[in-house]
Amino acid sequence: MAQNVGSIEREQEAFTSHHMDGLLDLLVGLAVALGGLSMLLGLDVPFAAVWVVVWLPVWMSAKKAITARRMADVGVSEEQYAGMMRAGVFVVAVLVLAVLAGMVLLWGQSTGNMPAWFFEGLRLYLIVVLGLFGALVIAVAGWLSGLDRLYAYAAMTAIAFVGGYLLNAPIALAVTVVGAIIAFWGGLMLARFVRKYPKAIA
Repeated sequence: MAQNVGSIEREQEAFTSHHMDGLLDLLVGLAVALGGLSMLLGLDVPFAAVWVVVWLPVWMSAKKAITARRMADVGVSEEQYAGMMRAGVFVVAVLVLAVLAGMVLLWGQSTGNMPAWFFEGLRLYLIVVLGLFGALVIAVAGWLSGLDRLYAYAAMTAIAFVGGYLLNAPIALAVTVVGAIIAFWGGLMLARFVRKYPKAIA
């Protein structure tokens, strides 16, 4: 019995190390913040475009150098991985559907098959629509993955975008704020993780 409890604790510790080390939060937050900054500065070639290409190998290398060396002897349950896979598939599916929806909207606007009042309303409330939609996607991903901190990110996203609308701020500023907060929190998580597991496994 004690052995089973110990095994469960070690699996939970591994799950924590894989998804609570803050690396993913830090790197995704930086990518989002860079995208927002590039829009604010009106750059023709956004910095985020370069970061999107390099962030995955950077994340994998950091995982190997920081996380895996500290937790190399601990396994992760199939259920925990399945939750992350479900969340990942959901997010990718949403992104694909969002791109298709954008193409349909562009087609409707160019051909005049959609009413003008629809596009006018979308233009006026775009920042609110994007913020609430993004918050919903993040919250569902949190539910599927079991990562409770995603609920906080969802609430923060909704607040930032709705606040941006009320203050008449640009969408780019809301994006930058959300990305910066997530990156900052990821940095705090990473520092806490390194303090908790200071000695790397050889």
